[in-house]
Formats: sequence, structure tokens, C-alpha cells
Amino acid sequence: MAYSYKYTFVLPGPSIAHAQQAHLALCDRLGPARCQLLAMASVSGDEQAPRASLKLRVASASARQFGVALENLVSGDGGRAVDQSITAEDVSKDLVDTQARIHQRELLIERLTEILRTRKGTVDELVEAERSVAAAQEELDQAKAWLTELEGRVAMSTIDVDYAATVTAAPSEHAGNSIGETFAASGHAFVIAMGAVLRLLIFSAPWLILAAIGWRGGRRIWKRIRRNADSGEDLIPGDEDPRDEPMPS
Repeated sequence: MAYSYKYTFVLPGPSIAHAQQAHLALCDRLGPARCQLLAMASVSGDEQAPRASLKLRVASASARQFGVALENLVSGDGGRAVDQSITAEDVSKDLVDTQARIHQRELLIERLTEILRTRKGTVDELVEAERSVAAAQEELDQAKAWLTELEGRVAMSTIDVDYAATVTAAPSEHAGNSIGETFAASGHAFVIAMGAVLRLLIFSAPWLILAAIGWRGGRRIWKRIRRNADSGEDLIPGDEDPRDEPMPS
């Protein structure tokens, strides 16, 4: 199995370079036979948050312990791991196929070399045998190189490390921003409320006017009815009560 490890650490910006150098020193202490540097990069500037990366190849038997050591060093610089992943690739089939190809090419080269050594066959056959030996030797070299790479991937694991800066704000700035944001939010809410009240008044103004006119008119009619009832003027003219007429003498 070929293993690949990936770590992402966040820590204070000024500590990124120190953590990266500490990890590189840890690799150097293992020696080139057990740890190798493949790539290293860092970015820092006034307008950019500092960040860095490191790519290593570590002996598979020590890869997990090496990852633990990376985390411990970052913790000492006030950082922490935010992402960790391990991927494994089964290369056993590629190893078997490559070894079989190497064996076949070695047998072919051996037979063709024997033909050339004994010089059995025609001139054309000998020339073709020489060409076949050259082609088979080239394929053999490629297969051996691929086998070496596969065996190296099994023996050495790739470790990718990314460093990012933590985002923090000064307490005074944070408090000032909070108060300012609170006032701004309050003012915005007040403006929205006043706008809603004004829209409600504009929408209901005609209906309020009509209701006021109707209420005043109704009140006047009711007062007139009450006044007529109190003065007896609610009787129809010419329809007086006969009991009110004088008796004949």
C-alpha cells in the first residue's frame, strides 16, 4: 500500500515561518534515508495573510509518528490542526505486473543475445535480432524504473503540510465595531419603523376622513332627534290629539 498524508494547520501569522522551519528540522534529524524534502513555499506581505506549505517524503514505518510530532510542534507555537487526511493506494497489482514484464524481457533478451552470439541464421535475421534486443532492453529499463518508483511509493509516504494564519481582531476594535454596529442597526430599524407608520397613515387617511365626517353627521342627526323628542315636535302637523281641543260650553 502506498500512503499519502495531508495536514492543515492554523496558527498566528508570525509563528508560521517558525513552525515550518521546525518541521523541516525534524525531517533533517531523521536523515535523507528516512525523510526527504520535495517542495517548500511561503507567502507573506502587507496585503496578504501569511501562509506556507511543505511537501515531504517520509519512511512509511515512521510516517504516523512523524505526523504526531508535527502537531506537537505546532501546538507549541500556539496553533492547531484543522484538517487531517490519509489516503491509501493499492499498488500490489502494478508491482506484480511490472515484475512479470521485467522477467519476460530478460528472457527475450537472453534468447536474442544467444542467437547473435552463435550467429545462427541469415544476415536479415541477425539484423532483426539486434533491433529486437535494443527494443527489449529499452522496455526492460523502463519497467525497472517503474518498479523502483512503485517500491519507493510503498517504502516512503508523501506528507503535504499547509500553514494558514488565524484571523483575530484587537479587543478594542472589536468592542468599538460592536457598539457602532449596534447604533447603526438601531437607526436602521427606526427609519424602517417610521416609514411603515407613514405608509399606514397615507393609506388610511381617506378612510379616516370619511369616518370622521360620518361620525359628525350621525352625531348631529342624533342630537336633533333627541331635541325634537324633548320638545314634542315629533307629532305630524294636523294630526293633533283631539283630547287637547276645548270642550263646548
